[in-house]
Amino acid sequence: MVRIILIGAAALAFPAIAVAQPAPSDGWAVTLGAGALYSPTYEGDDDYSLKLLPNVQLRYGDRFFASVQEGAGYNLVNGETLRAGPIARIRFSRDESGDETFAISGGETGDLRGLGDVDTSIELGGFVEYELGAATLSAEVRQAVSGHDGLVADIGARWSGVSTAFGPPVIWSAGPRLRLVDDPYTSAYFGVTPSQAAASGLPEYEAGGGLHSYGVGATAILPLSRDGAWSAVFLAGYDKLSGDAADAPLVQLRGDEDQATLGMFISYTFQ
Repeated sequence: MVRIILIGAAALAFPAIAVAQPAPSDGWAVTLGAGALYSPTYEGDDDYSLKLLPNVQLRYGDRFFASVQEGAGYNLVNGETLRAGPIARIRFSRDESGDETFAISGGETGDLRGLGDVDTSIELGGFVEYELGAATLSAEVRQAVSGHDGLVADIGARWSGVSTAFGPPVIWSAGPRLRLVDDPYTSAYFGVTPSQAAASGLPEYEAGGGLHSYGVGATAILPLSRDGAWSAVFLAGYDKLSGDAADAPLVQLRGDEDQATLGMFISYTFQ
């Protein structure tokens, strides 16, 4: 049960990396919960909003996993230290109105007015993970077939363990991460066409791909029941935009290169 909690928490703290670790049984496991996430209103913004989010996860043994945070994937290669397989993720739309479906405060912004909407993106690709003691190295590559239509590559490492320094056992996971993207991705979210410049008041900007961001994420998981079915997950992350995304007028004139995230979720796992 602890292993499932760790999987779900790592997926929230490392949303760019597939967390495809073995589940503790051969049957189905369903996790239901909810929590709050405090993060930038849009990627690159300097204003933050508080979002109320569901946490729904589904797993079957040590092969299949699916959730909004993790996407849906399958461990095609499933060794003791090496796992790899296909992955599909969803990236929700960015509306120029600034409306956020799950925002409960601070979600409104006029920064995107005139830049047009970026539709919901379905990203398909593959992942690989390699365990090296307490460390796990991860890589994932996905191509969007809708929305931004770009290519995204996420690379990361994390260290996991259990601490009893504060009494009850706290399961932790932390490590660095970086994201690489191509021209269509950066152009969709940070480029400014002549018509968008006229409508938004921002200068024209042709955005290219490359190193998009780099940062670090961490989680702390506290079991709330003796069997570990109930759990509280605390997460924090920091990412710094880089390259053409960081230099974009949207970021330089209306936003910030520094992006932070804080969150807490409470969940129950049925097995």
